[in-house]
Amino acid sequence: MFDADHGKLARIRRISRIMKALCALAMVTIPCGLAILWASFDLWIAIDSQVFPFEPLPDPMPAASLVAGFAISMLPAGVTLFALARLRRLFGLYAEGVIFGVENSRCLRHFALAVIGLALLHPFAVALLSVALTWSNPPGQRMLTLEFGSTQFGVVFVGAVFLVIAWIMELGRELAEDQAQIV
Repeated sequence: MFDADHGKLARIRRISRIMKALCALAMVTIPCGLAILWASFDLWIAIDSQVFPFEPLPDPMPAASLVAGFAISMLPAGVTLFALARLRRLFGLYAEGVIFGVENSRCLRHFALAVIGLALLHPFAVALLSVALTWSNPPGQRMLTLEFGSTQFGVVFVGAVFLVIAWIMELGRELAEDQAQIV
């Protein structure tokens, strides 16, 4: 393990405290930002009609559609908040000087699974959102949009990379414990 006075560990601890704070800030900002977005939906559409590329959209948007939109957007946001909570805990461990603990690899594994889950949830959230936003349109103008592209494949890949790194960290920790018991 690193010496507590070592410069590298001190830098890791300092940066980890910053990252932990940024995760906490994002965990507050995301739901608040979504609430503001949905509360001012008609303004956002007036500024940029491509914010939600489902056409035609009712003007003004019915309150029930706005509530449904917020609820649907909170599904992927909830997964994101879980991922951020796991990262926040991981950076908290690093800030405490715990680099290769049992919980470190668990936090990274949960983060990786959340990233993969987020990529897999995205197409369903877009589909539900397209229905919710066009539901009050007359028949023939309602939409069901399906979206799955290379971005989702890329995010699943990145999540899988983090998952493998978490497994390797756990194996390395177990090997180090075994070595410590032999000596």
